[in-house]
Amino acid sequence: MRGIVLLIGLIISFGIVAQRDLTPTKRKQAFGTRDFRNLNHYGIQFQLGPTYTITRLDKNNYTAFASPADSVTGRYTHDPNGLFGFYAEIGMAHFPKKRSKLSLWLKTVLVSYYDWGVGYKHLGGTETTYFDRLDPAGNVIGTDEFSGKFYNGHVYGRFTLHKNINLGKTFFIDNGLGLNVDYKVVHGQAAYAGEVFPGRRSLYNPLLVQLHYSIGFGIKLKRGSYLIPGVRTPILGYQGVSPLLAGNGKGST
Repeated sequence: MRGIVLLIGLIISFGIVAQRDLTPTKRKQAFGTRDFRNLNHYGIQFQLGPTYTITRLDKNNYTAFASPADSVTGRYTHDPNGLFGFYAEIGMAHFPKKRSKLSLWLKTVLVSYYDWGVGYKHLGGTETTYFDRLDPAGNVIGTDEFSGKFYNGHVYGRFTLHKNINLGKTFFIDNGLGLNVDYKVVHGQAAYAGEVFPGRRSLYNPLLVQLHYSIGFGIKLKRGSYLIPGVRTPILGYQGVSPLLAGNGKGST
């Protein structure tokens, strides 16, 4: 698909964090059960949720001038849209034992915890291209419509620093800033249903590096266990493009 790359993937996540319990016994008190577990400073975290590929809100319009041999001049309008996919991840969460000197000097907690994970994400999108054929005076003499669709799968590794804003003893706002590295392992079909100039497009390379931000609403299930529904989205990234391989609609890797 000309001009379309793996655009920003919005991830709606449901994260679970559970710290390791070294002493699972409990002591009962007169007014209910109190939790005296000796928790470690790390725990298992896993995530599962849908993904969605965000595209630009305005349509991408430009005029293309054909070579003299083509004898056609036209104006393209690209209309990309996202598709829903899914992702799954497992990893560890770590809670700092001590506050940094900068945190003590600022009299605030800078990093509530940090976590990392490895997982798989399935991302997809569609694109419709309208090609207006123009006469030498610039008038539209005909319009052609073409469409394309893709679904690609990526394995990834992620590391995120989190800052929590407490809303009492049970709820909190979870802010995260981190880095993820993705690698495409499932190459979905990316051919168009017809093209004006076949082969004059490029696809993204399999390696993708992104700086991401996440925000979630944390719920304390019990001491050491938390449920955090939220969203994660890239805010800055790097990816290259590869030339199209003739005949199969897929980019080189």
